[in-house]
Amino acid sequence: MQKEFWNERYGKADYVYGEEPNDFLKEQLKPGNGVWLFPAEGEGRNAVYAASLGLQVVAFDQSEAGRTKAIRLAEKRGEKIEYQVGPVQDIELPKAHFDGAALIYAHFLPEFRVD
Repeated sequence: MQKEFWNERYGKADYVYGEEPNDFLKEQLKPGNGVWLFPAEGEGRNAVYAASLGLQVVAFDQSEAGRTKAIRLAEKRGEKIEYQVGPVQDIELPKAHFDGAALIYAHFLPEFRVD
């Protein structure tokens, strides 16, 4: 159900949240060469921005449509990101550690939330 919702939402031509990064992320993230994780990344605007700062980016989301648009945005900006698609519990992350993570918005099913 969630996957279909996000595929439909991200399946439109326009970027739902725009192509520019979240303002808070833009203020906080600094250029570097570390490896950053972007869970629930949607259409990729924040991951692509991080890549433009020289960071290596690993992103994931459950929406194939979101990934397609994220890769398109990265190519448009001359950036490269790694982007997996699947439910959070099935994502296989690299064994190496991450230098940081950025989670701007995420909507998890009740069974994966802690109140």
